[in-house]
Amino acid sequence: MRICWIQPTTKLADLAPIWATLEAEMPPLLAPGNSVEFRYTRQSTNFTRSSYAEHLNSVAMMDEAIGAARDGYDGVYFGCWNDPLWETREVLDIPVASVGEQAMLAALTMGQRFAVVTVAEKTAAAIERDIALYGLRERAIMRPARAIAPESDTSLLLGAVRDPWEAFIPRFEAAARACIADGADVILVGCAWYGPLLRRAGYTHVAGTGIPVVDSTTVALKYLEAMIEVAKVTSLVKSQGALFRTPPREKIAQARAAIGPMR
Repeated sequence: MRICWIQPTTKLADLAPIWATLEAEMPPLLAPGNSVEFRYTRQSTNFTRSSYAEHLNSVAMMDEAIGAARDGYDGVYFGCWNDPLWETREVLDIPVASVGEQAMLAALTMGQRFAVVTVAEKTAAAIERDIALYGLRERAIMRPARAIAPESDTSLLLGAVRDPWEAFIPRFEAAARACIADGADVILVGCAWYGPLLRRAGYTHVAGTGIPVVDSTTVALKYLEAMIEVAKVTSLVKSQGALFRTPPREKIAQARAAIGPMR
């Protein structure tokens, strides 16, 4: 099984420590014989805290996803909560997973009401939109996505690669405790990059509460493995009902060509 993990950014040199960490930490978590390759978009705004920038990034991420399907991958994984998940499912005939949707579905098996602690207010707003889109509003708390304060920046992220206990976990736990006070019994890490750092550091529960802190990144990747296995065993990947029905290939190619060359 070959999985293509697509990042929302180019391979920024400033973030080399997080890329190296993910590329070292994640492949060994897959079942024997399975592999994951990391792809970075060839073009990106390298900014996700904007609905407009998110739409621009989505085109580049979908280009990589279409290329991955053409290159023979068994599944596509979007390594960001800001993703073009449903649009990609429409055009591909292989399983497509995202950190957000798959982690939220996993949370339903762990507790009654989940919450997402994320990196910025703009990201929280986008996650709340997705929770409603996926029909999961009733299984989340009120104001289900909360941002840490102060918000994350490059310095905090790189510091967390070295030691998330120093600065990131105290901010994360303050937001998580507010969610728990409002009824959350599962906390999802609302960033694809921070989740594995917390798991690696052994931070899996909010201290003294028994409430799990879910490394959404790892859980969602393992769910994609299961999705691919289901597809192999049953031949079922997606519905060909109205929303996800695969459009004619020539029409997709024509539409994409209208905004410039593809990868």
